[in-house]
Amino acid sequence: MQKIPFIFSNKLLYRIARHFAFWFFAIFGEGLIGVGIRPLFNVEISPGSFMENILEPVLYLPGQLLMVYLLLYFLIPRYILKTKYRQAILWGAALTIVSAFIAAFSYTLLIDVFRAHFLSHFEFRENGKMVSLVTENKGAIDYGQLPFEFLFGFRAVLNVAGFAAAIKLMKYWYEKEYLNSILQKEKLDAELQSLKAQLHPHFLFNTLNNIYSITENTSPVASDILLKLSALLRYILYECDQPLVKLLKECKLIEDYIALEKIRYKEIDLTINLPADTDNHSIAPLLLLPLVENCFKHGTSKMLEQPWININIDIKDDTLLVKLINGKPPGNEVILKEGIGLSNARKRLNLLYPGEHDLTVISEEDVFIVQLKLNLTAASGQAG
Repeated sequence: MQKIPFIFSNKLLYRIARHFAFWFFAIFGEGLIGVGIRPLFNVEISPGSFMENILEPVLYLPGQLLMVYLLLYFLIPRYILKTKYRQAILWGAALTIVSAFIAAFSYTLLIDVFRAHFLSHFEFRENGKMVSLVTENKGAIDYGQLPFEFLFGFRAVLNVAGFAAAIKLMKYWYEKEYLNSILQKEKLDAELQSLKAQLHPHFLFNTLNNIYSITENTSPVASDILLKLSALLRYILYECDQPLVKLLKECKLIEDYIALEKIRYKEIDLTINLPADTDNHSIAPLLLLPLVENCFKHGTSKMLEQPWININIDIKDDTLLVKLINGKPPGNEVILKEGIGLSNARKRLNLLYPGEHDLTVISEEDVFIVQLKLNLTAASGQAG
């Protein structure tokens, strides 16, 4: 799409150019075609036919403007693209009628003035007499003609609205297909990378089991560490290939991970609050672990004295609330730059929970805060 910026770019210059091009063809295109094909039928192109076919349609423009822009920026995005077809039909009918009346009224109001200014110097010979193209200026609106003019206004509005809707919907369909193709490609690439990486975790998992059997009797502490690490790897290898997993399992994974980190950081001040009732909730696998891991990797590991972490995870009305706070070394004024873990978590949230989450990262002088608000019901459709 980057190769056709005139059509797909959202830059202001391209958008203005697109609108000018659309209105040029919408207003003058049909008239130009009509005048252009007249010689094919041996019909003379007279000044009157030129004005009537090409310039007079401009008088319907107020109604057409109203219809087109309400259609493009109100009716289509709010109702048609959201498959609310009943409301779309009702709104479309109402907008068409109102726009047709406005188009008819503007034409009736301006036609005499238009002809007086643009056609006053055009004359042609009829039956030996010179006849002016200008009709007599009535000086007032003939409201009796409005019903007839309404039909012409209705036609003018529908022509332009249909042209605009066709372009908008085709563009939307193409962009959707383009994004789907990108997502499919990224999914295939991710699956390929996952297959390539499976050899090393399996090898490590089997090796850990062998070491555990050796240390079970000789070193109970080391055996317990290996058991927790083995459980963590088993979960990643065998249970994370599904779209959704039980939130209870994700919380257990976090507990096992924290238990392993506590062995490394014996002096850490750690506060953990996990939800008690998680049986009825599911979540995309391995979504929370990178956030917790970030606390240890960029917080605790950098603090030489009194490292601390506060982990609070709660559920309220099917909404997961996560707040992670960790200390930072004193005097650390480095500008926040998201690491791979946070960056990947943000990308996964955008793909799996679009519009259903709010991830906030705050870096202050001595505190690093990550807050996540996630609608757990939004991913229920992925469970199949």
